[in-house]
Amino acid sequence: MAPMVRHIADLISISASNGHPEGAPAWREWSMGDDMWLTHVRHHGLAATNKRRPPGTPTAQRLVVVVPDDDRWTLRHGTHMRAADAGALVVADPSLLFDFRAFGTGTIVVLDLPCSWLTLPDETIHRGIDELRDTNPLVPFVRNHLVHLGRIGARHPDILPDLASPTVDMLRSLLLTSAQTREQSSAAELLVRVKLYISEHLTDRNLCADTIAADHNISVRKLYAEWPSEEGRLSNYIIRRRLERARDALITRRHLTVPAVARAHGFADPTHFTKRFRAAFGVSPSQWRRDNAGP
Repeated sequence: MAPMVRHIADLISISASNGHPEGAPAWREWSMGDDMWLTHVRHHGLAATNKRRPPGTPTAQRLVVVVPDDDRWTLRHGTHMRAADAGALVVADPSLLFDFRAFGTGTIVVLDLPCSWLTLPDETIHRGIDELRDTNPLVPFVRNHLVHLGRIGARHPDILPDLASPTVDMLRSLLLTSAQTREQSSAAELLVRVKLYISEHLTDRNLCADTIAADHNISVRKLYAEWPSEEGRLSNYIIRRRLERARDALITRRHLTVPAVARAHGFADPTHFTKRFRAAFGVSPSQWRRDNAGP
């Protein structure tokens, strides 16, 4: 078995995970240029873990991508425990707790590169790693690409540096789509919560962007940025929802006068309420009530 080169040995300790008679894992490693490495490991059970470092030891920021060839493996990365999944792709930050175990006989392909290759903010990289799921449509493309790189390395390693740039492009796209999926999901969840909040506070005269943002722990700028353009201006949406609620109340709460309905739905000025109501529904509040008096 060839000794491991320094870049991997400094990051991860790889050893046999059982007493298989054929011994420890065997690997081949190829440079893809500028401290980017591709490793092919054949094993009969494998354990790959972080090397322990003294507290405060500086480490270069790197990304490790692992392609197992089957579903007989487990991964603990940071505070997350991941179950095996056939066709999976493992993307990890080796500076965090990393414990990968593969069982039985198999192979894995490992790509190791500096995060600087990705030209992405650290926050985006970490979010992309945390939110990566095997349902991401780019996962099978990246996985198959790395498997193919392993085959090329075994036959034509001199070609690998020419494939470094497209490989990084694929990884960058993978992490970006993963990070953006979370952002889109968070934005959708925020919108649902904001609309529910508005619905529950329509009778509050102080309901506005400032109070909505404050109660959701976001800035007014963030609120406006996430508010969908198809809903129109936020202030107009609130007025529209108040008018719709007031329109129903004119029928269901006939004991209230029109000014009382207006005040109960956030309109301090009954005249302003009447003007808005007519603009929205084509009739005055009084006329709407008369037209819907029932038998």
